[in-house]
Amino acid sequence: MGKVSIVRTNEGIKSSLQKALDLIGGLENYICRDERVMLKPNLNGTEGITNIELVEALIQLLLDFKVKKIVIAESTFGDQQMTDMCFNKSGYVELAKKYGINLINLNKSEIVEVKVRKPLALEKLKIAREVFEVDKIINIPVMKVHYATGITLALKNLKGLLVGDEKKHFHEVGLDKAIVDLNNTIKPRLNIIDCISCMERMGPKGWDIVSLNLLVAGGDCAEVDYVGSLLMGYELEEVKHLKYYIEENKIDLGKIELVGESIEDVKYGFKKVEMENIIPSGFKIYSKNACSSCMNALLLSCQFLEKDLPDNVEIYLGSMVKEGGSSDAVKIAFGNCCKSGAFFDRIVKGCPPYPFMLKNVLEK
Repeated sequence: MGKVSIVRTNEGIKSSLQKALDLIGGLENYICRDERVMLKPNLNGTEGITNIELVEALIQLLLDFKVKKIVIAESTFGDQQMTDMCFNKSGYVELAKKYGINLINLNKSEIVEVKVRKPLALEKLKIAREVFEVDKIINIPVMKVHYATGITLALKNLKGLLVGDEKKHFHEVGLDKAIVDLNNTIKPRLNIIDCISCMERMGPKGWDIVSLNLLVAGGDCAEVDYVGSLLMGYELEEVKHLKYYIEENKIDLGKIELVGESIEDVKYGFKKVEMENIIPSGFKIYSKNACSSCMNALLLSCQFLEKDLPDNVEIYLGSMVKEGGSSDAVKIAFGNCCKSGAFFDRIVKGCPPYPFMLKNVLEK
């Protein structure tokens, strides 16, 4: 088993990153000189994203270490235009230009089909071609809660390497087990969880920011995620993809060597997802294989709604939904995947829809 470090960022992000890496054996324990390295942050929007100063510090350390090539790669929710927008608004375009490195929109990538190792839900995966053109991946997720998976840390962050309709397919076959399939097939060499500004109450985007000013680093996704889950106040049973991965790979959690800060000294009980406090009481949701982008867009949309709402609204998400309950309900199709049917009264278009669109449709 490997080491996992927890470090405060009070002394500055770069020096704290260096300390976090030194505590687990140093950068040389994970990356070789003259290797091609892909940095995989979480850029799913413009808030709750991987701290750009942290990524810049890592770039500087890698350049000092004389790696051959560095690229930053991500595919966000929605389409390639949405990813480009996130790159521009987050400042990552300027960061890449500053250091002369490629910023890769994986939503534009060629698909490579690979066989899953030890499959639970999938036999094959559709992965971006650029993943196989580098020697090592450094995974840099943000610490957040998530409406569908409890938390989103290193294991789930790899979903950003998927191409085409593969993200939606994960929801069709079972998200938690599909995440395990992905991580058993594609393995980052180093994982650094950004716990500087985290997200609680709802995720993966659009909710309450809490500052922990911490970094968690280690070589194994599950080990850093387990430590991260404890920092967040989660039990293993609450994070099914992590539990499945640990069981499938027979990881002995008792052998994780924790270095740096103790969990008890820095632990913070995150506010967990409570869907009943977000969805209006008069709404009933029918979802079949809807991806996290559309579901999260719906949850964000609910923030824009006024108090005076219809008390019998049915919202349908996903490509496989069937007509639901009340005949006198207002029936709304939400998202392009929800195929237009005769029983819908309104349609909210988009992939995913913009958050204010539901409010506009209800007002009409």
